[in-house]
Amino acid sequence: MFKFKLGRKQPEDNEARRRLQKELFGLNKICDRGFPSRPSALAYDSQLKLIAIGTHTGEIRIYGQPGFQLSYSLDLNPSSSIYKLIFLDGVARLLVLTIDGYLHLLEINNYNPTNNDFSSYSTVRLDRICTSSDDDSIILKNTQTICLLRNHLNLLIGLNDGNIYLFNIENFSLNINPIIPTDIIEKTIVEYCSGRIIHPGPVQSIVQHPINEDKILIGYKNTLIVHWDLPSNSHDRTYIYKQEVESVCWYNKGMNFATCHNNGSYALWDAKQQLNIVETEKIPYGPYPCTPMTKVCVKIMRNGDPLIIFAGGLPRSSYSNKHSVSCLSENEHDHNNDRTRHVTFDFTTAVIDFFTIDKLSNDGSRDDPQSLVILLHEEIVVIDLVTDSWPSYHLPYLNSIHASPVICTTLACNVNVQFYKKLVNYAAIQFDDYSDRKWPIAGGEIKYSSNNVNDETEPRHLLLTGHEDGSVQFWDITNISMPLVYKLKTSDYFQIEQAPIDETEEETWPPFRKTGLYDPYCDDPRLAIQKLSLCTNTDTLIVAGTAGQVLTFEFSIESTEVNIATTTVNLLEGCESFVWKGHEEMKTKATFIPSGLILTSLVQLYPPAAISAVALCSDIQTYAIGTAHGFTIFNYKQNRILTAKCTLDPNALGNTTAVPSSTGESTLIRGRSLKKSLRESFRRLRKGRTIRKATMMATAKRADENNPLSSTNMHLEDVIRVPVERQVEFREFKSSDDQVASMVRCLYFAKTYLNSVNDRTRSVWAGTNGGHVYVYSITGFEPQLLNGPAIATDQTNTCTMAKEIRLKHKAPVLSIVVLDGSNQSIGYGSSIPTIESTFSSLNTHIQPTTNSENASPSSPSTIPSHKVLICSEEQFKVFTLPNLKPYCKFKLTATEGTRVRKVNINQFALKSDNINESHTESCLVCLDNMGQISIYTLPTLRRQILFSCIKASDINALSTVQFSPFAHALYLQSSSELAQVTFSPQTILPYSMSITYDKLQRKTIQRSDIDKSIRQTSPQRNTTAEQEALLLTPSKLSEHADESTLTSISEKHQETPSKSSVSSSPPRNNEVNKMLNGHEGSLVNKMNNTIIKPYQNGHAGNNSGFSTNSDSAIDLSSGITSMNITNNHKHPSNDEIQKQVDRDLPSFQSTPLKVTTETSIQKDHQNSFSPVSPNGKANASSSSKLISVKIRQAPNINEIHYYNGTNNNNNPSSPNQRTPAIHT
Repeated sequence: MFKFKLGRKQPEDNEARRRLQKELFGLNKICDRGFPSRPSALAYDSQLKLIAIGTHTGEIRIYGQPGFQLSYSLDLNPSSSIYKLIFLDGVARLLVLTIDGYLHLLEINNYNPTNNDFSSYSTVRLDRICTSSDDDSIILKNTQTICLLRNHLNLLIGLNDGNIYLFNIENFSLNINPIIPTDIIEKTIVEYCSGRIIHPGPVQSIVQHPINEDKILIGYKNTLIVHWDLPSNSHDRTYIYKQEVESVCWYNKGMNFATCHNNGSYALWDAKQQLNIVETEKIPYGPYPCTPMTKVCVKIMRNGDPLIIFAGGLPRSSYSNKHSVSCLSENEHDHNNDRTRHVTFDFTTAVIDFFTIDKLSNDGSRDDPQSLVILLHEEIVVIDLVTDSWPSYHLPYLNSIHASPVICTTLACNVNVQFYKKLVNYAAIQFDDYSDRKWPIAGGEIKYSSNNVNDETEPRHLLLTGHEDGSVQFWDITNISMPLVYKLKTSDYFQIEQAPIDETEEETWPPFRKTGLYDPYCDDPRLAIQKLSLCTNTDTLIVAGTAGQVLTFEFSIESTEVNIATTTVNLLEGCESFVWKGHEEMKTKATFIPSGLILTSLVQLYPPAAISAVALCSDIQTYAIGTAHGFTIFNYKQNRILTAKCTLDPNALGNTTAVPSSTGESTLIRGRSLKKSLRESFRRLRKGRTIRKATMMATAKRADENNPLSSTNMHLEDVIRVPVERQVEFREFKSSDDQVASMVRCLYFAKTYLNSVNDRTRSVWAGTNGGHVYVYSITGFEPQLLNGPAIATDQTNTCTMAKEIRLKHKAPVLSIVVLDGSNQSIGYGSSIPTIESTFSSLNTHIQPTTNSENASPSSPSTIPSHKVLICSEEQFKVFTLPNLKPYCKFKLTATEGTRVRKVNINQFALKSDNINESHTESCLVCLDNMGQISIYTLPTLRRQILFSCIKASDINALSTVQFSPFAHALYLQSSSELAQVTFSPQTILPYSMSITYDKLQRKTIQRSDIDKSIRQTSPQRNTTAEQEALLLTPSKLSEHADESTLTSISEKHQETPSKSSVSSSPPRNNEVNKMLNGHEGSLVNKMNNTIIKPYQNGHAGNNSGFSTNSDSAIDLSSGITSMNITNNHKHPSNDEIQKQVDRDLPSFQSTPLKVTTETSIQKDHQNSFSPVSPNGKANASSSSKLISVKIRQAPNINEIHYYNGTNNNNNPSSPNQRTPAIHT
């Protein structure tokens, strides 16, 4: 009874272990790769050369040069999505308009971690600094189009009812009265247009004059185009076209403009002409009815010819289901010369938006468009407009990995340098049709570490994706960008039924050109790739398909005619009663293949079922393949079958009445009933003692597992925790179940002590859905290694059954791993990623620190010991080798109620300058069906920590998780986008990012919350919210008084006050002066005790109209010339505040008191972020009119800070800290 007390650790040891856990483990999202799901808006910053994409789910992606990427989530309501995006050019700010009528202002800021370990790395982040109020959303949710004026002070908003409003960006408020009302436009129609139309309709487009900033061009739906003058707020000219207007644009330095219409036509106008004088009117694909031309853009090329770019306008009867963007360049006087070019880019999905990247001439007379960027629903396409043939660019990022649906993925880390060079060289042939010019979007700055990642000696990591159309794509995931390196098509080797190709050479009109890669359709579902395995040291790729086909590829330097004989493996030999009712096997054909990866071996399994597991051992040129009927071990160099095993129950094949034991049902054997009864009795006694002991323990710490990111979850559970097991029902496999007991789920090669501790034998381990593990030994000639790869020989190996394990709980065996004395995997298996080469200094192997968790208590360290870890859906169990004696186990389903989805073995290292202080552990990482990541020590299987990573309802993400050897994980967070997370805070990227912008042009946002509250017209408005608006400010203001800055600034508001505003202004100023001069200190104290509520009504933003993220300002009053903040005055009463709020005040006033919150993060010793920042500098050069108080504030949870390589673990009990930005 004393063994429990003797084995218990001391409290100081437990505390040290907890501190070590926090430094070893931490969940952090690194980046998103691929194409964002459901895009809805596009924007471009022509000065900073950045592109932004918004989605229907509230996600924002910003891209610059390859490797520069930012992500942000607005955390919107499910019913809202991003509608419009506009960059404030040159100041690194982005305006976001959502469908539910909210405007958000985001800004890109440089961020430098303060931790010593990462001081040389800097990154950038997106901060939300302002959100419009709820009352503004009533108007903004009817927005049809927006136009940002070049002074970055005002935003013109056109609504569906024809009114145009002005949104002031300086105080981030909407003028509740339309600046261009529909009434004035209707009067203009009657006066100048003879009443041809009654109502102008929705505002389709607003564009500012490229030269004269006072002029704008407005296109209304009902055939009306108005040339408007902003200072005089009156129209200059009015134009009426015979068709409905879809879009308008200026060109030729504002001397001309173009319009497009719903009948598929466009018109070119002279801006100086009067009513209805059209220079050019054309239906490009007429005269028959055409689809609407949704957008038009006219640019002047380098040779002076206009380039007309438009979307839509195709013949309705023939191509109404097509999606296109057309480019037409022709001389105005000679339409048949050599300079005429016309291409209709044909896409498989709808066009969202497009823009051109220009290179303006010195005098501004030539736009000289360089590139055309087109955003589609499922991909993005960039066209090179400088090259005569107008080719597409090869995308360095934003690739559509779902061009054909992704079926499987696999990782290859630290690939062989020579293999990568060959892959890139052979891929050059595939990319001949792409443009040779440099990628045009080159914003942001990237600074690499001392070891340049572009160096050929640096490690490269590849992601392989298998697709439904039979293709295998190689992606370089070394950096944040994920370019396509190589594409392999297995469909070239099989006969596929295709529609006959019409070879008649008829000139088609419009001149379509198939553009883009997205093609979700598949000619034959049997081509789908199920499993992949790659060895870059021997240049070997194994591809397994849906129809039982297994292909082996190797490099060939020459193009060749391939006609490989098929080797058939019958997994049902001797079982003639079995009848296969599935699809047929695929038939091969001879084909000519260019140099690159070429087929060298083809195996066809019978029955031709989908491959469920694959493992490759290139040392002996052998792989193992499993299906639902059995598995085989095959030598691909000699094309020889080593063995084939059928895992089906023979009784089931014979259609006998006896139910096989593998299905979970067995007849009662009388001779064993007494033994079984005694065993169950002893188990009940032990279980009773376990339950009584568990009920005496405190359960508070156990409850903290519901909050997986909390610090209380980081503890040594094995010291104080005895799990209470729940009853797990007996597993029964029925013929109607999706899971087949005979299906092979995992395969594993290992050279281990299979028969004795004196001799290591090559072995193959196979696990099935029925809880069976088959172990085969491979004996024969051992290859000699020379500089890594094995030397090919003609010697043969033999394969025999060595052991068989049957798990009593009969749960599917998901993974088998053989561990050495350092608790590291020593073999090659399915779903177990390996490091191809270990030349990288960044990932130098560190010997694990010997401690009580890793040391084996039963064997001396001098004797080499191997163990085998068998992971099923319900538990982990460790056996010693070679006698297969149980060592320990952890019942996950019985204790947690979850099931295992995927596991991996990872090294977690705590690096230090002092070698003696470095610490490394080998742990088991597990993903369960609830989306939680748990980490366990090896070989004792004690849980260290639990994270919530993926939503339990996201089945696609759970099924596509791929672990890496470096404590990373990749999964499909949508059908088109991958997310990468890390479980170790020590993992960083080898470069830093920054951005340079014009800080002088970035104006401080000034918000007048009292003014905004007064102009609310709703009688049901709650005044308590307005009362909070006056007092809301970040806490701890008095504690950080040394960081605050008092500044005198004189500012003048843009709006001209009305007569009523002037008459009501003096009473307001007197009362505010009285309040502030008498109660400043109490007001500040009240501010400190106020809890900030940044979100109301389920969306970002609040009724008081101020942001809790960064650099937003709260304007409280006007007319105050000075103020001293002290703590010697009384607190204002609620009545005084209520009177101040309820007073009828003007809509626009100057803003003397400005409270600004700036986001700044400092990293503490536990890699968590605290709301402390360095002192800021304030501008004190202006006259004494306005007092500015700057307060630092921590970021909100929706700010995802990528690429800094740190863990955002915070203490959730602290009110000023936030949990890590991992959204589940």
